[in-house]
Amino acid sequence: MLVCAGGAFAANSRPDAGFGFFPPNPVSGQTVRFVSYACDPDGKLAEQAWDLDDDGSFDDAFGTNPFTSFSAGPHRVKLRVTNRQGVTATRSRIVDVAPGSPDYVVPFPFDPPLLSPFPFVRLSGSVTGARTRISVLAVRAPVCSRATVLCAGESCPFRRTTKFTGRGPTRFRAIQRRLLAGTTITVLVTKRDRIGKFTRFRLRADKAPKRIDRCLRFGSTRAIRCPRN
Repeated sequence: MLVCAGGAFAANSRPDAGFGFFPPNPVSGQTVRFVSYACDPDGKLAEQAWDLDDDGSFDDAFGTNPFTSFSAGPHRVKLRVTNRQGVTATRSRIVDVAPGSPDYVVPFPFDPPLLSPFPFVRLSGSVTGARTRISVLAVRAPVCSRATVLCAGESCPFRRTTKFTGRGPTRFRAIQRRLLAGTTITVLVTKRDRIGKFTRFRLRADKAPKRIDRCLRFGSTRAIRCPRN
């Protein structure tokens, strides 16, 4: 038995309404960009609605990337998401705005942080000669991360498949089969405006797969060295 790092993925999960904002320390009058990380792990969202002025009504903006500016002081911002079954989730955050003028603000250099908790990729199975029998390929990552599995080799059941992660391990059952030595399995785990995880397994005859773990920028498929943060 080889273990290179499971569980079942719960169906009918409620949606998640996570979001971030940039810059993290705005001054009065400066444009603040909001970024929705929301998703429905079981499908697609029907609506994303924002309450940017804390009046209790989600009518100030719709979609994933609203912009606004604030006066000095603390401001509560809320995002409400609704999935296609009508189930909603709401998240709120406080934006602390300092007195000042945007004309004298140094442009914010956005340095994406690591996904937290950082994704965990598990591969387990057994090797017999030139074949590896995969029993589990699972990803545990913050909810609504995007997990993509790439498979290269003549015995692959697919070339590419993607799932949103839920609140437990997300399993890729289609790859639970015997694969030939030389096959590569690449797992990309990303989320908007975050540094994600790159993991690659190269299957070998009579040996456990060779594993490489690196980091990954959103929108890329190329591994990078993990930042020290």
